[in-house]
Formats: sequence, C-alpha cells, structure tokens
Amino acid sequence: MRAIITGGSGFVAQHLAQHLSNCGDDVLLTLRTDDRDCQFPTLNWDITAAMDPAVERAVEQFKPDTIFHLAAISTRDTCGSAEPSAAAVAVNVQGTQHVIDLCKSLSTKPLLLFSSSVYVYGSRRPAVENIDENSAPAPDNGYGTSKLLAEQLLRTNDSHLQWVIARSFQHSGPGQSGSLLVPDWISKLQHRPSNITVGNLDTWIDISDVRDVVRAYRLIAQPQFNHQTFNVGSGKATRSGEIMEILQDLIGTRCAIEELQPGTHYLPIADISHITKQTTWIPTISITQMLQDCLE
Repeated sequence: MRAIITGGSGFVAQHLAQHLSNCGDDVLLTLRTDDRDCQFPTLNWDITAAMDPAVERAVEQFKPDTIFHLAAISTRDTCGSAEPSAAAVAVNVQGTQHVIDLCKSLSTKPLLLFSSSVYVYGSRRPAVENIDENSAPAPDNGYGTSKLLAEQLLRTNDSHLQWVIARSFQHSGPGQSGSLLVPDWISKLQHRPSNITVGNLDTWIDISDVRDVVRAYRLIAQPQFNHQTFNVGSGKATRSGEIMEILQDLIGTRCAIEELQPGTHYLPIADISHITKQTTWIPTISITQMLQDCLE
C-alpha cells in the first residue's frame, strides 16, 4: 500500500504511520507546519486552504492507493460546545472537502478513509447501550456535528470517490498527551499530591488502545469496503472510575479524589459486529496493558 496520512504530527497518525511501515507500506505524512524530527517523509499542507498546485503535484507523483484523513481538531473548547465553531468548520468540514477535491483530481483515484467519531451518535445515553452503524446520528456538540457534516460531504460524492468511514470511539495509548482523560489523570497521579480533582468517576465509556484502532484502519481501507461505515471500538463499557483504580494500582498510590461533576453518565458503546464479521480484526490490548504502556 502507498498511503498518505493527513494530520501527520498527531497522536493517532504517528501510530498509524508506524503500523503501516511495519506492514511494508510506503507512507507520506502531511503536516501543517515543518517537523524536522519526523521519521517519515512529509509534505507541508494546510488543509484549511484551497488546493495548492504544488501539493497536488507532489501527491500525484507519490501515487497513493489510500489517503487516511486524520487531520482534525477535537477539543470542546475549540470545536464549540453546541454548534461547530468557525475553527471546527474550517478544519473538520472545509478541510475534508479539500481532501475530497484532492482525491478526485488524482489519476490514481485513491480510497479515502475518513476518521470520524463516536460523537456523531451524541454523548448521552440513558444506560449502557451498544450502538451500531445504522443508529441515527444525533450529535450534541460542535465536534460531533462537524464530523457528521464531513461524513455527508463524502456521501454526496459517492459516484466520484472511493471512501470508507471509521467511526472511532474513545482511544488512548503510548504518546497521548494533553487534557484527555488518560494523560490528564496520569499527570495528576504522578505528581502524588494529597488529593486530586477529576471530572467524573462514574462515566461509562468505550475505550480502546490506539494500536488496535490503527490496525482496524488498515484492514478496512480496502476497495471491497467502498462506501461502508465501520464502528471502531472495544465493544465494551468501562467505568471511568475503573481506569482511575487501575492507574493507582500501577503507580502504587492512593489519593483523595474530588469529582467536579458527580453523577452517572453513559456514552455510546460500540457494536463492533460489522467490522469483526467483515475483517479479521478484534481488539487485543487490554485496558491494563494500555495504561501500563502509557506509564512507561
């Protein structure tokens, strides 16, 4: 496979690039800014801007079989709490249109794998509930809405574009940083204060290891799955408090924990029967192993 990955400096993109390389694939990463430390070939491309002829020529010369479109912004602060912010529209929606335009312009006509999100289903459920790909979208924040709008752009180009949508549920793993649940909690626990604050310990989520996720991406990025949508998740509900308990066991600490938003919350859980029936993929890395590798 000859593969281009947008958002090449991102956490998932780095794991995907390594997995593809390990499989013998040729990889080219697109970056918004220079990254001289990147171990893979790179191409500077700001997807929020109209297509640059120089970028188009470079991609044409590379002759990709597949473009993995991972470039996005995802935090609530930047994407908007209700409707998509201007930044979310520029990157997640208009940026996707520019990637589509690139795919349609190339002589190779690559397959486009679009990394979508659990949040197209919304972020609230009355109880633990497994959601399949036929469930009606109901985004309730700017990020989820921007991802659904981007999905709709792909579907309006059915006759001119090969695409596969991967609706990814929560995932973490080695190298993840920032304010997301696992790296945030690890940072707080490793400082070993007498007490820490967290958002909530009773939220039920579907969380996977990023290395399982990128294996799934490669398996579904195939022409036989053209115009299909796949949930990519663990298929299991995990209580956020269990993640905290495992982390404290691994680190060997016990802290007093204050919840800023107490109560029970349920996020959608993936029904992964479609991807497991259509491919050889099953998630293999346990939460404990994932957290141990994050700590290391």
